Amino acid sequence: MTATSQPHPFGSADDPREQIQRVWWKRESTLDVMGGFSLIGAQWRMAGNATANFVTKSFTGRLHQTIRTGIYGLYERDFNEPYDILRSIDFIRYNPPASSPFYLRIGPLKRMRLGPGHLVNFYNTYVAWDDRTVGAEMRYEVPLFSLTAFTGNLLLNNPAGARIGLRPLFRAQDPRTKSFTVGFSYVTDLGTRTEGLPELTAYNIDVGFDALSSGSISLTPFASFAWYEHYGAGLGLGATLDSPNFIDLMRFNLRMALFYNGRDFIPGYIGSFYPVSNLRARIVDSDRYFSEGGQDRLRGVTLERALGGNDLVTELRVLFFQRFEFWYYFRRHYGTQSLSEYHLRLFLNVPNKLQLNAGIDRGGLTGFFSLFSPIGDQTSLVFESSYNVAGPFWAHITALYTFERLGDAEDGSPRYLVQRRFEPFVGMRFTF
Repeated sequence: MTATSQPHPFGSADDPREQIQRVWWKRESTLDVMGGFSLIGAQWRMAGNATANFVTKSFTGRLHQTIRTGIYGLYERDFNEPYDILRSIDFIRYNPPASSPFYLRIGPLKRMRLGPGHLVNFYNTYVAWDDRTVGAEMRYEVPLFSLTAFTGNLLLNNPAGARIGLRPLFRAQDPRTKSFTVGFSYVTDLGTRTEGLPELTAYNIDVGFDALSSGSISLTPFASFAWYEHYGAGLGLGATLDSPNFIDLMRFNLRMALFYNGRDFIPGYIGSFYPVSNLRARIVDSDRYFSEGGQDRLRGVTLERALGGNDLVTELRVLFFQRFEFWYYFRRHYGTQSLSEYHLRLFLNVPNKLQLNAGIDRGGLTGFFSLFSPIGDQTSLVFESSYNVAGPFWAHITALYTFERLGDAEDGSPRYLVQRRFEPFVGMRFTF
């Protein structure tokens, strides 16, 4: 496996869960047909599920659909609007030749970061599972520039953004001079343009270069300045030690950064919880939900109420191609508000036997030791495990710590409440 066959780390480009084509010349598709039980909130139901992984010359993808029914009939949220047809898409990826500079993916966004992550960091569109949206992400890279872009919804009513990274000295002989990059990013929430709110529009300028380079390993310091049109601004300084392809075996990334935030600014504000906690939508305190006025008890800090402060980021990602991933990220906030956040991704694949995928996002934390506190409302959890019992028979377990849409507040603002899901399935896998 050569370095050129490994996609650039943008969005889900190198997500090991989506690398379903083991070798470039093999086109093997599978269909899982399973049945089992579904626990959503406090209600058990029977469920049937079909998942198709397909590999063609030009595209790879995964489609899935689940039907749930119980003593109260079908689970309405599975089929209550035409958009549910799109929600059957887990991902569809353009499968170009290995040397192609172009990347394109359609599906729910899962790990979107734009540039240094000063504005968009760990953004996903599935945190409220029944209301997840299907978006798109693309990248085009040549020696002079790279262009990345995303939208959280194909209907263009969610956050969208783009970044162009210019390498004006790409013809230079010195590798450090050649690597000098200036990035310009633009992000906007298209939904705020129709809701009578100040439009959420932001900009980011970042610069970086490879200060040290040894083989495939480089040390890249960077600086970033980001600001919102109607809110605040922030400055970021940091460095990354990484290798996109270490001895054709793995990819690793170690990053440390400092963010200096003004009022009305939160680094990575368009992040894991943005679909349920933004300028309008808010998370309801689940401990007080059933008390009087419970829907007015909210979690999280809104952008316009952020008081500023400093943040220290530590991040480590190790990826063994198609086999194993460990990704740790912690942003420690130093200020008067609980704005620290934590992300963890873990993936393990034993071909034809076991696949494990786990991820957790936590917000509203204080210091490092708050990671050991009970899981609160600002938490998203995904756990998936598939195990080959014998021959074509497989067992699959899914557990989600997600959010459900409640009735809107008096001013029409969406409200979300924590929702727990657990679904054990057994069935057969057919290979084509």
